[in-house]
Amino acid sequence: MQSTCARYHSHRHRTIQRLAALSAALTVLLIAGSVPSTVAVATFNRTTSLQTDDRNTTQTMPNLSTHILDTTRGKPATEVPVTLYYRTSSQSWTKISTGITDGDGRFRNFFTEGQSALEKGVYKLHFDVGPYFRGRSVESLYPFIEIVFTVADPTQHYHIPLLLNPFGYSTYRGS
Repeated sequence: MQSTCARYHSHRHRTIQRLAALSAALTVLLIAGSVPSTVAVATFNRTTSLQTDDRNTTQTMPNLSTHILDTTRGKPATEVPVTLYYRTSSQSWTKISTGITDGDGRFRNFFTEGQSALEKGVYKLHFDVGPYFRGRSVESLYPFIEIVFTVADPTQHYHIPLLLNPFGYSTYRGS
């Protein structure tokens, strides 16, 4: 009886996570489809411009991205909630945004329309990995992982990957 109950709650949790991810993806698609690319360029005050070869249009990419690789499985860690925080002058943390890693273990959409991208300062990414491991019936030492990093040059792109296993993790500045 107890294992049936645990499976039900695990299944229910994964379903809720999938619905949240779908909702976030649909919101991004709706925003992207309704905002011309020239307006999107003006929306982010810190972006990296990418010129396409076949058109004279400019696409923008916010200057922060992350991905999680589950090194035990050798696969991306999908459906992991990720929250970005900014450290204020009073040393407290202000939440900027939350999202969920996609099927490739990546999350790039930390900034929505009207939000600026990274500026100089100290940030942290909070990865809620506990539900990820519990959903796979894997014991883990870490209920969450936080990576604190400094943005010295907001014109650069900051890619903060997480290499993860149940009893250890590593990170580095990616490209």
